Amino acid sequence: MAQFKLKVCKVCKTEFKQYNSFTKCKCLGSVAKSKATKKYVIPKVSEKRKALLPIYEKVRIEVLSEAKFVCFIDGCKNVANTIEHSAGRKGFYDQWAIDNNIPLLIDKRFLKPCCFAHNGELENNPELSKKYQLSKIHGGKKD
Repeated sequence: MAQFKLKVCKVCKTEFKQYNSFTKCKCLGSVAKSKATKKYVIPKVSEKRKALLPIYEKVRIEVLSEAKFVCFIDGCKNVANTIEHSAGRKGFYDQWAIDNNIPLLIDKRFLKPCCFAHNGELENNPELSKKYQLSKIHGGKKD
């Protein structure tokens, strides 16, 4: 005759038969697994960036419509559908931008309309980047 204890589950408060010290309630396994699989997920967009995104969309559409959706690269006939940040996207450019709280992400002075093909090429082609983007060190044209 098998000996067992009647135990009360701490999670679901039901009684179960404990034949040995490894026997657990049926509900405990699913609860323990669900607790173990909950992991912290790094947000894709920070809280600061979430606040700036609606403003960025308005500025982006303004820049594209002011340029009549024409790419700023010489000789390009493609439709501009992206924005090139010629001075980068992080931080502030100068003291005026800091005083007026205008980060580089939405600073119209450094936003240029660009087609999708040239936007990717500006990141990968150093010669094209030198011609059209600003240096992060001294703020002038790259040499």
